[in-house]
Amino acid sequence: MPEYRTPGVYVEEISTGPRPVVASSTTDTGFVGILTLPTSFSPGRGRASGLFLPALDEQPLLSWNRALAFRPLVTPSDEAPPTSVEPAAKEPPKEGAPPPKPGRPTPPRSQGNRLKALVEEALPGKWEIDSPNGEDMLTLRSQKGDILRVPVRRSQLSTKEKEWDLAWGADDQQLLQVIASKAVEQGVRHGGTLPCADSAAQPLNLDASNIQARMQRVAPAIHTLDGFDAWRREVAGRLFVEILLESDAAMSQSRAESVWDALTYEARGAWERWVRTHPGMLRLELAVSGFFQNGGKTAYVSLGVQPQGAAGPHKRKLLEDSFDGVKSMALICAPGLDFGWQQAILEYAGPRGRGDLFAVLETPRYLLTRAPRSVEALLNKQRWNEKDSPYEVGVLETLGSPQQTELRFNGYAEDAVLDRCVPRDESGYGAAYGPWVIVDNPLSTGAHDRYVVAPPAGHIAGVIASTDLKAGGGVHKAPANELVAGVAELVTSISDREQEPLNMKGVNIIRHRPGAGIRVWGARTVASDPLWNYVNVRRLFLFVERSIRDAIQWAVFLPNTPETRGDLRTTIVGFLFRLYQEKMLDGSTWKEAFSVRCDQTNNADTDVRLGMLTVDVEIRPVYPAEFVRVRFRQSRVRGEIAEG
Repeated sequence: MPEYRTPGVYVEEISTGPRPVVASSTTDTGFVGILTLPTSFSPGRGRASGLFLPALDEQPLLSWNRALAFRPLVTPSDEAPPTSVEPAAKEPPKEGAPPPKPGRPTPPRSQGNRLKALVEEALPGKWEIDSPNGEDMLTLRSQKGDILRVPVRRSQLSTKEKEWDLAWGADDQQLLQVIASKAVEQGVRHGGTLPCADSAAQPLNLDASNIQARMQRVAPAIHTLDGFDAWRREVAGRLFVEILLESDAAMSQSRAESVWDALTYEARGAWERWVRTHPGMLRLELAVSGFFQNGGKTAYVSLGVQPQGAAGPHKRKLLEDSFDGVKSMALICAPGLDFGWQQAILEYAGPRGRGDLFAVLETPRYLLTRAPRSVEALLNKQRWNEKDSPYEVGVLETLGSPQQTELRFNGYAEDAVLDRCVPRDESGYGAAYGPWVIVDNPLSTGAHDRYVVAPPAGHIAGVIASTDLKAGGGVHKAPANELVAGVAELVTSISDREQEPLNMKGVNIIRHRPGAGIRVWGARTVASDPLWNYVNVRRLFLFVERSIRDAIQWAVFLPNTPETRGDLRTTIVGFLFRLYQEKMLDGSTWKEAFSVRCDQTNNADTDVRLGMLTVDVEIRPVYPAEFVRVRFRQSRVRGEIAEG
């Protein structure tokens, strides 16, 4: 109570009465990706002395050398890059050979003909270029008899003076990568003077957990694909620096950053391309792209680092460190990650975690498409992919055309299969979707890999967001019978008969509807409690709970009196009445749609003395018309017989 000691007029502002409730966001989505690193690596030699060249034997197409197309890592000069690792020992010169010159000469380039220049720069020795003869394939022949057939679009080539060259506007960097990758596939090795991993050098160790701990950040907000590209480049630079710090105990932070800064534009771009082509990062890009294509507005992206073949970072810790500070986030997904991650985001979304999120889950990659020999075979090896885990596949599955080539599996209705492949909870804080989708490949190099198989979670999150934001939609509407944009085809088709058991088990199917395109054809959660069977019911409650929770913070520590309780009740009633007017609640009158009680009947004196103020809210959600039943009957023919 203010004190008055000097005579005069005093003006006071007193805040009383209810406050308006601002609707919380329902579309901001969190994305989780995983990038794997080897536990040890052979450092580079020559100008790449001590640097990490990600060229694994089992993953040759993910090598940095593919992105570089055998180019030098840095601009040739007399001084080596500032690393603390000593250069690898050089081989003794052969008898009669001239003494080596300092630095490294730039690879020769032919004058005038861009195509010849690329071939000479990418491949050792001399090569001849055969005529494409109407095919989208370029044939290269070496003097040693090696033959390389490189896929290239005919529109990218031109002929001048009986010589084939690149057409105007053709991407020479992309063709360089294709030539290099085909050379690696067919065993055409580059010479020892160019930078590459030195298998004879002492391997350097990497502890991915330390790198993960230093790189962990609160997930940033991304609003466009350009923003995602900028974030990925930033992550690539930080990862490069962290690998240097982890592999060399004598390396300082400033020195590691100077190594990164000393790389040329081509070398830095090559490293960033390797990070982009990593399956974990590429699946994250495909998911975020699908999210924005389908109407998503804001994405929060988190990337974890883990050793190849290991369990990786503590899932709950990564989720908490990344998303606990993002209060506006309403959806979460882990595109392409295995059952353990799907279970982790479901638990984090529900009461065991934040309790205010909805998890967009995925079915395993092959659960709906390829039949194992038996159910036991599937249980013994969870078929999230062909090999080990989706983010460790060497090369993502690419297709030349969006066609379905998968076998359908009729045993997916088994409870034992679904319980091991689709996580469950009590109250429906998530929904599972499948099958996986075929989308445009952002890293396509020709007609052979125009499309890539992608996880559906990002596209579904975008569909949910667009359903909330479009006119006539809202969080109360089931995000089903909605068009999925940016999808060329599905990996398999599910019929009505095949969908029956899946739908009843809470697996929502993406289907191709005749005359309507590819659509989400299911709206069920993974709840075991039938009260929370539908996606829109759970999300409506989450929306109302979040909005009211954030709007009544003003009531904390106010006197627990009838006046405060009345203001609380009026605040909540006003918000719910607005929802009722927008058809988000069911009922012929507002009294049927909701009720709010906050008085002495639910605030006993003992609770008041313990500092408790209770508000009981009941709302009547709108349920979707999942099964539309039209009844037909044959009417009787009635007539009168005329009397004679």
